[in-house]
Amino acid sequence: MLQYIFGPRLYRIFSLVESTGQRKLVKNYEVNRLEWLSESFLHTVSYALSITYYCSPFFVYYGYTREIFSSPDRLIYYLKFSLSICIGMTASYLLRGLGRSINTEYQKFIEVLNTAKKDKLQMESLRNYDFDFKAWPVNFRWDESSIKSEVTNPSPISDHEDSKSVIGKIFSIPSKILDYCLGHGIARPMAFPGSVKLLQMAMAQLADQGRTSLLEKKGLRAKLLCENGNEIDSMFVDRRSDETGEGQTLVVTCEGNAAFYEVGIMDTARKAGYSVLGWNHPGFFGSTGKPFPDQEREAIDVVMKYAVTKLGFEVDNIILFAWSIGGYTASYGAMMYPDVKAVVLDATFDGIIQLGAARMPSFAVNTVKRVIRKYMFLDVTRQIVKYSGPVQLIRRQREEIITTRPQVPITNRGNYLLWKMLLYRYPNIISEKSTEALWQYLAAYDSTGQESVIAKNGGIDEEACERRLTLKKKPIFPLEKLGESWSEEERIEVTLFLATKYMAHFDATHCIALPASYFQMPWAHRVRR
Repeated sequence: MLQYIFGPRLYRIFSLVESTGQRKLVKNYEVNRLEWLSESFLHTVSYALSITYYCSPFFVYYGYTREIFSSPDRLIYYLKFSLSICIGMTASYLLRGLGRSINTEYQKFIEVLNTAKKDKLQMESLRNYDFDFKAWPVNFRWDESSIKSEVTNPSPISDHEDSKSVIGKIFSIPSKILDYCLGHGIARPMAFPGSVKLLQMAMAQLADQGRTSLLEKKGLRAKLLCENGNEIDSMFVDRRSDETGEGQTLVVTCEGNAAFYEVGIMDTARKAGYSVLGWNHPGFFGSTGKPFPDQEREAIDVVMKYAVTKLGFEVDNIILFAWSIGGYTASYGAMMYPDVKAVVLDATFDGIIQLGAARMPSFAVNTVKRVIRKYMFLDVTRQIVKYSGPVQLIRRQREEIITTRPQVPITNRGNYLLWKMLLYRYPNIISEKSTEALWQYLAAYDSTGQESVIAKNGGIDEEACERRLTLKKKPIFPLEKLGESWSEEERIEVTLFLATKYMAHFDATHCIALPASYFQMPWAHRVRR
């Protein structure tokens, strides 16, 4: 009976079409009256608890000002109210268990689930059901892979704690407590609103529709277990059997801060003809944990290991594709696995500190920077420069999220990512004067303005630039000799040429879906044969 009381919610039932290998939606799971009553009550309580959690500071303040905590009568009233809720929840769980136990469809589902947990060979039968992912068996563990990443985790940002005296450490305790509360209670939900349960509840129906669509397109859902114990919800669409050659390449997607693979950028890569592996950040829908940097890094690591070990793709046949804050995990994946084929970063920034500080009042800026460095340090630049492969940046011309001033192109933090990356890769090309020309180009509002800047600086001879940038072997950045003997005019011309190759421009705001036509292999240096 316990498996009916506490078992997972069942949403949809599919059937496998043998001739095509696709799954077809047969029906949505139909709850009986007992299940409907109990689920409605439990769902309402879940909503209320989520609201209470995020509004708890206001409730505590209200209780304090109304002297609720010092009034025995009021405390007893609220305790009785809480007890009533607990009794109602207990009754709802029992009713749900009874309702499920007399539902033949749920009985069959539980039987298939129990069989699949004991025998992984029975997973195909379980894939005919869409249900709460927490009950899904683990399909891949981090230690099943023998591949090793190239680097260790980045060193944490020092707060000079070791240099403090004992007295100093004692006096810093209140500040640490405040930073912890701000980091977990404000910084994390603001940086990753997709981890907030209220938002997930609001988007649940849309996500369910997206997941159903992916499953009907031969999507393969899997649970990946990280070394830290987090479970990552992933979806793989295999297009290797398609006639187009792109299907032999896997695109691993890294979603934005309020996006999920069900309704995210997987569709862009899939429509471009590639095989695609999407996954949800820790704490997003089926994935467990919280989206702090260390957990994000472990998530992309297990995803890459799964792609190579279980799905059978070579590292050099994998493209990392990210949108917005997903650039952090994509750049980390590229740093860890430097042989990946390419990296495509859409609407991505150089670092989160400047964006966080720009949205806060001046008196809070120092606190914001300190908290971000401790708990949400997402520095894309210092990771992507460790990768020597092809990189494509895509800038939204009407960007309003990753700019410090909405829809002002020059304040787009993607500009800084481009500049810092070029400065690292080509230290003798990016001079003071070529940097000035680069920023003039980046300040332009549209293609007409960009062409005007290029013409003002003497134009670009693309073939001549390609010849100057041709190398004897595959590049390992930085290229410290390249451009040493060039004139300033040559440096400016090549800098603008590189800007046109490294960054594409999409006339849209931050959240508009990227068309498949924009997803292309990045430019790369010619290599002499």
